[in-house]
Amino acid sequence: MKKSSVAPIIAVVIIIAGIISYLQFTPNLLPPESEPEFPSAGDTITIAAFNIQVFGRTKREKTEVMEVLAETVREFDVVLVQEIRDSSETTAPIFLEVINGMEGPGYAFIRSERLGRTTSKEAYAYFYNTQTVSYLDDTAHVWDDIGDVFEREPYIVSFIAGEFDFTLVGIHIKPDDAENEIGNLTIVFETLKESQEDQDIIALGDFNADGSYFDEDAMDSPLRDQVYFWTVSNEVDTMTKTDWTYDRIVMMNTTYNSEYIHDSTSVYYFNEVYGLTQELTEDVSDHFPVFAEFRVDLPDDD
Repeated sequence: MKKSSVAPIIAVVIIIAGIISYLQFTPNLLPPESEPEFPSAGDTITIAAFNIQVFGRTKREKTEVMEVLAETVREFDVVLVQEIRDSSETTAPIFLEVINGMEGPGYAFIRSERLGRTTSKEAYAYFYNTQTVSYLDDTAHVWDDIGDVFEREPYIVSFIAGEFDFTLVGIHIKPDDAENEIGNLTIVFETLKESQEDQDIIALGDFNADGSYFDEDAMDSPLRDQVYFWTVSNEVDTMTKTDWTYDRIVMMNTTYNSEYIHDSTSVYYFNEVYGLTQELTEDVSDHFPVFAEFRVDLPDDD
């Protein structure tokens, strides 16, 4: 090959190498699609579940306890509160007054009837930030438990935040029947999936899914099928007195790989946040809240 034909080739190689080097060390000029996309402030919401142990007259008379509870609820956009034990049915509205007596956006609540097979009945309530979340009218209902599977039937409510409409299945699993009740949540998921347009279904609450009640490492539960995603890992502690992981959040692929922000699920250790003594921590509850974050700016995928 003649020298005159080699020179242009060398020149082209040098130019290409220079461009590659320039792009490599100038990351801001890379094409936009190669940069990770993160939601901006206001484009996400947090959904939590909090078993407030024996939440009734005695607890609501403790001012410091109620302040901690109200501050904690205000950390989230929607909170499923479990174990409301009050035959007068006044605890939820009184709690709302405490929440709304604090600085910040207004909250509202939706409450179930008192549930349970014995005289010791409990109610569920969803407390939600009215500036970020709206209740979808006429969606709240208690699961029609035809076979009497659940001690406290799931409380099902749908909400919308931005572009994200979702259905929450709140549940407080009976400890001694945890394996059976947890497994039967698949029927709730599948029935809701077939009967409504909204496919973003999230089950959450005190599953009693650890300790002597449930083998958290076993994969033979129907709710451990690969189509269900448990986002609260077995390694975290959701209890104030033990290292068990009773409280859980479970969703299907539709939500897990879309609106759910991966690795956002966590436990809210209110004792550390507010610097509480162990005694006061246990007065608040024997559970910590668990929560997860979701995007509300994506196109509706239902």
